[in-house]
Amino acid sequence: MALPGCSIFIGIDETTAYVRLTGRAAAESAPSFEKALLQLQNEGVRQIVLELSTILLMDSAFSGTIAHLIQHSELCFVLHQAPSRILDTFADHGLLDLVDRLEADGQYSPPQTSEPCILGAGTRKEILRCALDAHRTLIALKPENMAKFQAVEHYLAQAQAAGT
Repeated sequence: MALPGCSIFIGIDETTAYVRLTGRAAAESAPSFEKALLQLQNEGVRQIVLELSTILLMDSAFSGTIAHLIQHSELCFVLHQAPSRILDTFADHGLLDLVDRLEADGQYSPPQTSEPCILGAGTRKEILRCALDAHRTLIALKPENMAKFQAVEHYLAQAQAAGT
């Protein structure tokens, strides 16, 4: 049985967007996720609260896209209700120190309404660009990531150069 793709629900409260990810956050949805968050930034949002309680998995392309956004945008990221496996992924990739975490103690309440964000399937070119940026960001973020992602980065760079 295939895992469901990524779904995003967004609620906005002044300059904070509450973004709930569900399903499988992977390379194919990373370009649309990146576009949606950059659009929120253009609309005046400065803080992204990522609610991850129902995320099934997050691959390195998606976590690297979050790292890339942290380093190349004006957005501040906060994790809310992240499962331990996602926190482990963030720690392993070197992202955990780049985000704040909200504890589940009831001090934060998301906007009452949230709208689904339609994630169009990215083109192969968009996915390659986003995944390459993501993995290069992860490699630069933590020296140990070179051994993990060098072969992936090399493959993505070749595929992008070949235009495939």
